[in-house]
Parts: sequence; structure tokens; C-alpha cells
Amino acid sequence: MVKTVKKAKATHSSQTKQRIRKGTLRSAFVASLKAESGRPDIAADRKFASKGARKTFRSVPNRERAGYPVKRLKGSVAPEDWVTNSGDKIHVDLSRAHWLPDEWGQGVKITHMGAAARRAEKDHGSRGVLTCFVAPDGKNFFHKHLSEEHSAKMGWTKKFTPEAGKNGQIQLAKAQAMQALRLMREELREGQEVEGVDKDSSLFRLLSAKERRALPDKSELHFCVVSARRASSFPGLGDVFVVQRQLQEAGVDPTWYVDAESAKDYRALGFRVKVGGKLTESRNRALQDAKRLGKVCVQLSDDISGWVYMDGPQAKVRTDDACNAAHSAARRIVCSPVAAARFMLAKMRSGAPFVDKNFILGDFFVVDGGDVKFDPKMTLKEDYDFTCSHLKAYGCVLRCQRMTLCVKHYSNAGGACSNRDKKGLEEKRNIAILNEKWPGVFRPNPKRNNEVIMRWKTNGVAAEGEDEEADGDGDPGGDASGFGARPRKRARK
Repeated sequence: MVKTVKKAKATHSSQTKQRIRKGTLRSAFVASLKAESGRPDIAADRKFASKGARKTFRSVPNRERAGYPVKRLKGSVAPEDWVTNSGDKIHVDLSRAHWLPDEWGQGVKITHMGAAARRAEKDHGSRGVLTCFVAPDGKNFFHKHLSEEHSAKMGWTKKFTPEAGKNGQIQLAKAQAMQALRLMREELREGQEVEGVDKDSSLFRLLSAKERRALPDKSELHFCVVSARRASSFPGLGDVFVVQRQLQEAGVDPTWYVDAESAKDYRALGFRVKVGGKLTESRNRALQDAKRLGKVCVQLSDDISGWVYMDGPQAKVRTDDACNAAHSAARRIVCSPVAAARFMLAKMRSGAPFVDKNFILGDFFVVDGGDVKFDPKMTLKEDYDFTCSHLKAYGCVLRCQRMTLCVKHYSNAGGACSNRDKKGLEEKRNIAILNEKWPGVFRPNPKRNNEVIMRWKTNGVAAEGEDEEADGDGDPGGDASGFGARPRKRARK
């Protein structure tokens, strides 16, 4: 049986034009308000917000901002009409306090340069702006305890607690997910006047006639997101909504494979959920389900914020300057995860050339048939072992070097990251398993503690194109590609 898997390069957000942090859009929002305030002492703050961030926040309507009331009470003041007692405009905020009840909203106003304003700025630690909490009747307050007193007096929510603000935090996660996607795509395009992902045809026209004939329909693919412990609080909530949103935009409702302890939280978000178990158990359950359905298995990590294909001439020499110049000159095609998977599968099925002996990162890959499974003994670096198992069974894997992912990984809590410990004991245990199963294939990475470099050997000869920076546990600078395994006979040809 033909077995194929495939992947893309993983790129940390710091490798895009600007690192996109949690508060990037809100910072741009506040900076623009300051610039429009007429106060020369704070207007210069606008320069600290990128052009892409300023453009993106302006495209977010009030109803899609986290500060908009989760539930509008009958007769409540419309957020578009919010003003302070002195008549100052209150803008709907992009953020939301974790204890703010559903019927309340959150806004931002510019301060005046009176003595009271200067004291308020000092108290709140935000030069020139104040965050305020707006009640259904339009009354607004700058402090939690005053807001709570007014709410109790009016017979609304009496206590402002994390439980009271739970729905608001889900709204915040959804809002930030959509905004993060807009901003990521804006920054990746480096100023191109396009919104959303590029049309699928932009990517598919790069396929040859033979490859286009092998292009699968999305209904032939089983999209599986392997996740755990990220659906109950930030930053995990925002990450999973980003992935879910990108797949749904492309017309796919993915299946989330999680551990039993997390299933309830994911279902509460409206996700399609299956209990797979721990990391490798979930991966294997996804493979089994795809095979039972007669579909190709596409597995994704739960913290990917973008897929980009780099189209352009290859560097003629492998020097840093030449490679950087080729990268800068390449056209960036921002694609959906569905288009990326279909593109790679078309190339694999048509026998298109790829790097075929190199490590395949587990963040995004396609498996077309076969019986190779993940080793349940492994809690980390399971994708290294999966790659080697394919090489042994089929003679090659196929990796798409030009497909790039924007991922978090090491900085992200939950999921496989929870298996790491400060002393690196779990890393060392898994490295020992790799060395025992695949002697001579792995060596220590001289640049990173408790990481390895893979170099597969065929008939005693090392494969070309060794990945000095490849890190299979989601290192921000590592490669991700995709498995594509063909039968040994075809591989030798």
C-alpha cells in the first residue's frame, strides 16, 4: 500500500516582519486613540504600532471587539453611544477583564491633562488613556469595586468573579483569534493589499498538469487537531480558536483529538471532539479513524496561526546571504490549511520531487495510507520516530520545503509542552529511546540542550540536506514538512 505524509517549514512569529504578541492590536488601538486626542504629549506613541496593526484594528467592528457586552439587556445603551459623565467618547475595547459579567462592556477613553487625569494615569499605569467598565444603563466606572456596587444596586450580577466573566473570556478568545489572523496575514504579506487568505487557485496554479489531475477534493481528507489542556483559559483558548477558525473558513469542521480530562472543555466551545488519550495515543486514533473512513489523515498542532508558501527561484549557492536574498524575493502565498494539505497531497501522489530523507515535524502532515503508527512509549520527539519508521518501511518520506508554518510551541502552555520538565529528564528519556531504536541516526544538537539532529543513512551513506536546525518538538525555528512515503521500489527509482 502506498503511504504518504507531508509537511511544511515551521516558522516562529519572530521570523515574520514583526513579532505578533498578545497585546499587539490593542497597543495599536490605544496608540491611534492617543494620536487623535489632540494631546501632543502622547500623540507620538503612535509610532510604536506597526502599520499592519493600525490597519487591522480599524477593520474590527464594535460587535467583534471583546469589550462589547456578551449579552445586551433590553433597553441598554448601545456601545456606539457610550460616553462618560463629562461627555467624552468611550471606544469599545479590544480587551476584556476576566471578571466582567456578560451584560457589562469595557471601553477606553482619552484623559484630559488636568491634575485628576495625571493622578489617574499614575494609578492605572497607562499614560493618556483610561480603561472603563460600562453598565447596561450607560453608567461607567474606572474601578472594579465601584462597578460591582452599581451592579448589585441595579439587581444585575452582584459579584464580579472569574465565573461571572467566563463567557466574556470565551468572547475575548474568539475576538482575539479573528484579529490575530487578520494581523498575521497582514504582516506576512508585508503591505500587499489583500485581505484573508489568497485564493486556492493562486497556490494550485503552481502545480503541473499531472499534479492537478491528482489534486484531491477536501472531502477526501480527515482533518485532525491533536490537542490537550488548552480549552479552559488563556492563552490556550485563543490558540484553539485560531486553528478552528482557519479550518472553518476553508469549509472544514475538524475533529479535535484530546485526552479524557480535556474533552468537556473542548465540547463546551462547540468543537467536534474525540477522546484519543495522551499525545501518541491521540495521533494513532486519528490515523485509525482516517483509515476506517477511507480518507487521508491530516494532522495539525493546536497553535498554528498561519500557512505560507514561498514561491520563487531557489538560491544558486547555499550561503546565508544567497538564501536570505532568495527568501526576501519570493512571493508569499498565504493559504488555508485545507489548500496546503490538498497541494502537498497532489504533489505526493504525482511523484513530484521533494526532499525525501529528512525529518518531518509533527505540526502539519498528511498521511496517505500505510500502517505505520506512533510509538506509545514516547511522550516527546514522537515525530522523529514516526519519520524513521516511514523511512524503514517505505524507503523515503516527502517534505515540502517551501510551505511555512507560524507556530508557538515552546512558549505555549499545555499539550506536549506539559511533558517537558525544567531538568530535561523527559527529553533525555525520549532521546534514549530514539538512539536505541535508530542507532547512528541521531546526534546531539550543539546549539540546543536536549535536542538532536537527525541524519538518515541509506546503505551506509548519509542523506543530503542535513537539518542543522531541525527540532521535532516544535522549536520556533525548526522545519516542519510532511510525510510522503512511497513503496521501496518507486523510492529507489
